[in-house]
Amino acid sequence: MLVSYVVTFYNKFEFISSLISSIETQEGNFEKQLIIADDCSEERELAQLKAFVAAYDLFPIKIISSSQNTGPAQCFNRGLEAVDGGVVIAIDADDVFVPSATSYYLEQMQSHSADFIYGRRRKCGHKKNDKTEFEVIDDPLDYVIKNNIVHMCFAAKTEVLRRVGGADPRLFIQDQSLPLRLASGAKRMVRSEVVTVYINSDEDGLSKNVAQQHYDRFWMVMNFLDDHSGLSQSVRSGLKDIARSSLWKMDRDKGALKLSSPHFWTYILGRLFGVSPTINKLKLAAEEVFKGENIRRVGHE
Repeated sequence: MLVSYVVTFYNKFEFISSLISSIETQEGNFEKQLIIADDCSEERELAQLKAFVAAYDLFPIKIISSSQNTGPAQCFNRGLEAVDGGVVIAIDADDVFVPSATSYYLEQMQSHSADFIYGRRRKCGHKKNDKTEFEVIDDPLDYVIKNNIVHMCFAAKTEVLRRVGGADPRLFIQDQSLPLRLASGAKRMVRSEVVTVYINSDEDGLSKNVAQQHYDRFWMVMNFLDDHSGLSQSVRSGLKDIARSSLWKMDRDKGALKLSSPHFWTYILGRLFGVSPTINKLKLAAEEVFKGENIRRVGHE
């Protein structure tokens, strides 16, 4: 079996050798391929990356370049297009794999006929984690919505990832949309407590931009609702709950107080009684809540 590792890359050359070393030392009998999807890095960074890859010969590495900085979501999709393997394993450029990560992913997916699996991600130096619990889920969409899965620590069948279109290209951050879109096209998933990835650096500026996270999470929901007309009432309700939460959290982060914020009350009434504005009213509220924030509005200029 050929496994394709996909990483989005933007000015993180200092971490690439550690990532590649962690792929080299993966346990198990399978072929490896690394796809590095560059998001228009600085010329010096890209030159260093290309020189490193040109001298590397232990397994195939492809660099997918871009002349524009479009954000991780579209960048991931460009990487997905270049995949040759039947399984895609995603990872951030400044993370590293636990040696058993790939074999564990593959074993769990095969044993449970799962379309994708999510493991756990921890900071390097985190106290030892010996958890081995996992869940097999036959309703991935409902599970992902209720459990707020937002990270890149996953393996998935390539055919399923491509069928759902990868990450939502109308968003900037891919972490928000990939779990949801994967779940929409999957029959079964595995969620594991086993740590498969370690964070090899402090979180970057993108992750610290909380406004961007709230914004992408809100539009992840709106886009999904627009794209899927046959969703159950339970799924629609769960998605709208995420949208209302995103509006309230953004309002809160801008200094609003609970009792004086209409978005807090909208969120609470929705949680307690299922009362929620229409989709159009939520979108209009978002225009005001996110106005003036330092946000990349890829699909909602």
